[in-house]
Amino acid sequence: MPPLVPRLTAVLALLVLLAACQPDLAGQQLRIATGNSSGVYFQLGSKLADTWHSALGINASTSSTQGSVDNLNQLHEGKADVALVAADAASKDEAKQLPGTPLRALGRIYDDYIQVVARADSGIERMSDLRGKRVSVGGTDSGVTVVARNLLELAGLTPATGTTQVQLALQPSLDALAANQVDAFFWSGGLPTPAITNALAKGERLRLVNLEELVKQVRNKYSYYDAATVPKTAYANMADSVTTLVVHNLLMVRQDMPADEARALVRALFDAQPTLAEDGNQVVKLAAQLLDVRAAIETSPITLHDGALEYYRSVKQ
Repeated sequence: MPPLVPRLTAVLALLVLLAACQPDLAGQQLRIATGNSSGVYFQLGSKLADTWHSALGINASTSSTQGSVDNLNQLHEGKADVALVAADAASKDEAKQLPGTPLRALGRIYDDYIQVVARADSGIERMSDLRGKRVSVGGTDSGVTVVARNLLELAGLTPATGTTQVQLALQPSLDALAANQVDAFFWSGGLPTPAITNALAKGERLRLVNLEELVKQVRNKYSYYDAATVPKTAYANMADSVTTLVVHNLLMVRQDMPADEARALVRALFDAQPTLAEDGNQVVKLAAQLLDVRAAIETSPITLHDGALEYYRSVKQ
């Protein structure tokens, strides 16, 4: 057996090396832009704030926002340091080539299900049935509006066809649907979405619109949407499963975030993934179960932050 002193010396040397590799972020402020207080962004973002505080000593705070577009604006304006953003909204933002510090991704986190909701007795079963209808496309500065307009454009459902777009957030959309003020609304979120579940529990008769006729077109044009199925078990009183699309969600920062800080944030996230995947909050639990270090590098069209890339290379199998 090797002498005790050399072994202790080697262990101490390793601990010193590990400490040197870990940045001292204790007390640093970190502002996280999330989303609607009832949505996945806000609930997951709040849990990330707790995680980064516990693991790194960071004073992380969250803010409720209008969603992806609002979050991107806050990053550009220096009002947020980290933001949860849908990849389609990030792509449109990237295409603008705005002056200032570019934005980068820490990773792809989970996917949101695109849900087009109509009344069960409306006769609206597929996208083409929205022709000439009143459709809520999400709240102002939300990522829902981006996906809704992308899909309506591909389906040829422009104002010229008589299809009317109104901008309402999720709960106002449900209220407007119940009051017959809109015929359908778009939503992008997790399964099940609590607000939709609550409406069904109160006796609202709703159906999800099947997007199968659009899937091929969408996948040919956009890299950040994938085909998916909403099973009939996702919501009580919705009889059939439907084909839909999912959109990738990204954790985003500005390019000028120090590489060691970005690397530490990503490392702490994936170190905590097993615990988050057993969280008592069902929304956080389901989102965390979808966190995968191999899929996390798929942030196209947004470039990975150098610090995040360093982390992924360090854990590459």
